[in-house]
Amino acid sequence: MPRKPGRKSGGRSGKPCARGAAGTRKGAAEPAAGDAPEGGAGGARLGAAEEIRNRVRELRMVRAGDFKKNPNNYREHPLHQRELIRGLFAEIGFVDVWIARETPEGLELIDGHMRTEEVPDEQLVPCLIVDLEDHEVDKVLATLDPITSLASQNDEMLRDLLDRIETQNADIRRFLADQEHELEKVEVPEVTEEEKGREVSGMDLEAHEHYDYLVVLCTTTQEWNVLVDRLGLPKVKMRRGSMGVSRAIRAAKLLEALNS
Repeated sequence: MPRKPGRKSGGRSGKPCARGAAGTRKGAAEPAAGDAPEGGAGGARLGAAEEIRNRVRELRMVRAGDFKKNPNNYREHPLHQRELIRGLFAEIGFVDVWIARETPEGLELIDGHMRTEEVPDEQLVPCLIVDLEDHEVDKVLATLDPITSLASQNDEMLRDLLDRIETQNADIRRFLADQEHELEKVEVPEVTEEEKGREVSGMDLEAHEHYDYLVVLCTTTQEWNVLVDRLGLPKVKMRRGSMGVSRAIRAAKLLEALNS
């Protein structure tokens, strides 16, 4: 579909370019008929008739201890995430802003709860002050962070990026190593019903980094016999002094037996 004349257009940053009085970009000609619309794979960006409101009032340096927590903030932050953000603060510093709004009780946080808890109360942090109503804040809380998780990735570009990064922080190194490990994982084919019930010889079972294992160690004959009966494993005649018996079953079969 040809692009409508006078519509907003931007570069990689997504910010509108400067325009002349006629609504076209300065120094740019009107788009010719048949030009592809700008925007992502989902279609064109908003047109001139759909002006995007700027709800940001100002960028302000705020004392971290002056923020009021949002009572509807549902996100919880595990220790490893907190350790990672501490490492980034130590090596780089602040590269993102807090988001808050003015209320009669003070500045109410919308984004930045964990970061606030990880800095001293006297620390000044960059904060966007926004003008939002209660129902709008709820909508932002429910969508702002989850939307970022919807993005896909270019594995080759990520590999190149990870190869260039150097860090002295153990938590950051561990996080980057986990990303590299995820890139090396292979797609596991779907297990058929026939394979679910098929026994895998324990001696043939070799550790493989792309699979997860749960090892159950039987220290008594009674424990072994109970498991054999419960999981439907072939019974083996135990001989005094012989090597211990090993068996491996697929997780699907184990879960089926545990739920029966």
